[in-house]
Amino acid sequence: MRFRSSSLVARTAYWILPDSAVRLGVVALIYLCASWFGNMLTPTPAVQDIIWTANGILLAFILQTRRRFWASYMLMSVVANVAVHIGFGFTFYQSLLFTMGNTVEVLVAATWLSTDEGIPPDLTKFRILARFVCCAVILAPLSSTLFVWLCLNVFERPYLLKTVLDWLVGDIMGIALMTPLFLAIDRTELKVLFGSKKRLEAAAIFVSVAAVSSVVFLQDSLPIIFLVVPVLLLAVFYLRGTGAAIAILLIAAPAVYFTERYSGPFSISGPLHNRHGIFLLQIFLCVNLAVVYAVNSALNARDRLFQDMSDAFQEANAKAAIDHPTGLANRLSLDMQLAREWYNAVREQSPFSLLFIDVDNFKLYNDSYGQLAGDKCLRQVARILGESLLRSSDMVARYDGEEFVVVLPRATKYGALVLAERIRQCVENARLPHKGTVAGIVTISVGVATIVPAPHMKPDDIIHLADLALYQAKNSGRNRVASWDAPTVEPAIGGATA
Repeated sequence: MRFRSSSLVARTAYWILPDSAVRLGVVALIYLCASWFGNMLTPTPAVQDIIWTANGILLAFILQTRRRFWASYMLMSVVANVAVHIGFGFTFYQSLLFTMGNTVEVLVAATWLSTDEGIPPDLTKFRILARFVCCAVILAPLSSTLFVWLCLNVFERPYLLKTVLDWLVGDIMGIALMTPLFLAIDRTELKVLFGSKKRLEAAAIFVSVAAVSSVVFLQDSLPIIFLVVPVLLLAVFYLRGTGAAIAILLIAAPAVYFTERYSGPFSISGPLHNRHGIFLLQIFLCVNLAVVYAVNSALNARDRLFQDMSDAFQEANAKAAIDHPTGLANRLSLDMQLAREWYNAVREQSPFSLLFIDVDNFKLYNDSYGQLAGDKCLRQVARILGESLLRSSDMVARYDGEEFVVVLPRATKYGALVLAERIRQCVENARLPHKGTVAGIVTISVGVATIVPAPHMKPDDIIHLADLALYQAKNSGRNRVASWDAPTVEPAIGGATA
C-alpha cells in the first residue's frame, strides 16, 4: 500500500511539477497581467471585446514546453483567470465558466500544433501557418465559444449564439496576434536588445513607437494612422523580430484602449456603431502583424543567403589554397604566405629561412611504377613534411611537380639546416621503395637559404638562393642538404646517395 501511494505521488509530481519554477513564475506573472489587461480594456460588458491577449500568450509558452509539463501551466492559468475575473466583479460561477472556456481553447490549439519535444512551430512555413490559422485561430476559439454557450444554456437560461460572438472574435484576435508575436521573441535577440550596446537604440525606438501610437489613437480629427507604419518598419529593421513584436504590443495597447472608448481614427461612427471601428482596428492589427512577419522573414532569408554565400566563398577559398593531390598548400597560397612573412621580416629585420626540396629521380619513379603510384608517393612525402614542422608560423607547400618549399620565418640558418636534415632523414627512414635508384628507396635533396631581407629585396630572391643550394645538393650526389653560402652537409650515418 505504501508502494502504491508513493508511486501515485511520484506519477502526480511527474505531471504536475513544472520544468522550471522560475519560468512558471514568469509565465504566471505575464498571464496574470494579460488577463487583467484584457478585462481592463473593456469598460463595460456591453462593449465588444477587441482582443483577449491572455490565451494567445499562454498558447505561445505552451507550444515551447514539453507536454508532460502542461498541467502545471494550465493549473496556474486557471487560478490566475478565476482570480482576475472575480476581481472585476464576475460571480464565481461566471469566473469558473469563462476560465474553463479559456482552458479548452488553449488545450485544443496546443494539441494540434505542439510536439512532444516542445519545439515551437515555424510559422514562416506555409503548411504550418495554414494549420495554425485553421486549428488555433479558428477551431480552438470556436470550440471554446460553443462550450461556454452550451454551459450557459444548460445551467442558466437560453442564450442566443450571437451573444457570445464578441468573445469569439476577441479570442480569435488574441491568438492570431499574441501567439505569433510571443513565438517571434527570441531569447538571444532579447538579450541583445537590452544589452549595453543596443539598449539606448532599442529604448529610443520603443519610446517612438509608443509616442506615435498614442498620438494617432488619442485623437480622431487628423487621419494620421499611416505614421505607425514607418516606426514599425524601423523596429523591424533595427531590432528584428523580437523588437518588432514588442513594437506591435506597444501599438496595440493604446489602439485598443482608445478605440473601445470611442476615440481615435477607427471610431468615426461613434458609440452607436463602434463595431465597425473595432472591426477596422482588428484588420489594422492583423495587417501590421503580416507586414512584420513578411519583412522579418525577408530579412532572415537575406541573412541566411548571405551566410550561405559567405560559407561557400570561404570553402571555395580554402579549396583554392590547397594542392589536392598532396593536401598541402598550393602555389597560390605559398605566394601569399611568403609575401606576408617576407614583409614582416623586412619590417622587423629578422632572419628568414626557406627550404627547397626535390624528390630524387622522381621521373624514374613514374616510369617504373606509373602516374598513380607517383601521386601516392608524393602524398607520402608531403605527409612526412607536414609532420616535421614544429611551429604554427611554418608552412610547407607544393611548388611544382615533385618540388616542395618550406617557409621558416624568424628561423636562423642553423635551425633551418637542422630541420632540413631531420626531414631528409625522415623520408629516408620511411623506406619507400624506388627501384630506379641505387639505394632502392625514395630520397630527397634539400636546398637551404637564410637571409635578413633588405627593403629592396623580393621574396623571389630567397627562392632563387634556395634553388641554387638545391642544385648544389643534387650535383653533389643527391639525398643530402646544402646551403647556398655553406659547404654541403653530408648525410648522417645511414644516409644513401642515389
